[in-house]
Amino acid sequence: MNTHHEKERVRKTTLVYLVVMALVVILILIAVPNPTFKAVASILVVLVCAIAIIIQWMLLGKRPEEDKKPVQQTQNVEQQKAERVSTQTGAPCEVSGQYHCSEHPERKVSMEEGKRFPPCRGDNKGHSATWILEA
Repeated sequence: MNTHHEKERVRKTTLVYLVVMALVVILILIAVPNPTFKAVASILVVLVCAIAIIIQWMLLGKRPEEDKKPVQQTQNVEQQKAERVSTQTGAPCEVSGQYHCSEHPERKVSMEEGKRFPPCRGDNKGHSATWILEA
């Protein structure tokens, strides 16, 4: 449930909260001349930071049910994209694989991510084409 990564993130955030709290308290002690206001402001800063740290540790490892559904939907969307990826000549390749021309299915190119799609050489002349990823 609680991963090492989550705990490490919470520890770092807690450390940041403590440093910020200390800096704000020091700034209040230096800048404010009224001793009563110094005490009240310092106590409020400490309480707010303590509450933030406690809430952060209480929420560690808890994930709402909503977070699980988008992960499954994202996987389905990626599968659907792989099934029907098509692009135009000159566009950069986003999904590596073998593509065929929509007008000339026998014309195929192997593409790597980031490379630009070439023109189709069907009918012995180069033309702009829609390239479709093969399954």
